[in-house]
Amino acid sequence: MAFFLPPIPAMLRLAAAVLALVVSLLALQERAFACASLRVAARIDTFGCNCSEGNLESPITVVSGTALLGNGRATPTLASIVVELQARQGSSPYQPIARQVLSDAGTDFPPPRSVATCNGPIAAGAITGRIKLVDANEQPLNFSDVKNIPVGVTPLRFIATFAGPLPELAPGSHARVKVYTTAINTDQPHTCTIDADGDGTIDSEVKTLIFQKAVRVPTVDLLINP
Repeated sequence: MAFFLPPIPAMLRLAAAVLALVVSLLALQERAFACASLRVAARIDTFGCNCSEGNLESPITVVSGTALLGNGRATPTLASIVVELQARQGSSPYQPIARQVLSDAGTDFPPPRSVATCNGPIAAGAITGRIKLVDANEQPLNFSDVKNIPVGVTPLRFIATFAGPLPELAPGSHARVKVYTTAINTDQPHTCTIDADGDGTIDSEVKTLIFQKAVRVPTVDLLINP
C-alpha cells in the first residue's frame, strides 16, 4: 500500500490530535510499571487517519513512556531529550530509523534540529514529529518545567510522535526505543565537556544517560478522525 502525506502543517495537526488519546494510554502504562525496577518503560502505538485534506491516509507512530532520572546531591540541569526508534531485519542488530529531539530550542521537526550529547550530536528526522512531556496528572509540561532535576528519582513522562510511514516497523514485529537524556552539572562519573544546551558556552560535568526498551509493534492501527 502506498502512503501519500499531506503538507507538513497538516501532519503536525494530526500528531496533535493523537496526543489526548496517547496520554490516557501513558497513564495506564505508568500504573502498570510503577512497582517495577525499570529505568524506562515504553510502548508503541500506531494510528491511521482519514485526512480531510484530499482524503489522504497518514500513518502516525507514537512512542510513549517514562524514563527515571536519579540525582544524588548535585543540582543538574536537563539540556535535551532524544527519543529514537530502532528496527532490525531478521537477526541483524537494531538500527535507528527515526528520531525526535526536545530542548530549550524547541521540538517540532521540521525545521532541522539537533542536540549535543556526550555521544556526539544527534539530529531529529527523518519523519515529521515532536516530543511532548506530561505530568503525573496527564497535563502538558513545557521543557522549562522539567529542566531543574531535584534530588531523588524523577519520572520523565514523554510522548514522541512520528507522522509518516515507517516501513521498517512491520505489524507484530519487535522494535526498540532508545532514550537519551543529557544534563549539565551532574554528580555522575565519566562526564564530558560540551556545549550541551546550545548557548555558545562550554558546559562541564555533562552526562548523557541512555535508556533502552524492547517493544512490540501493534498488529492493528487505531483509527482517528481529527
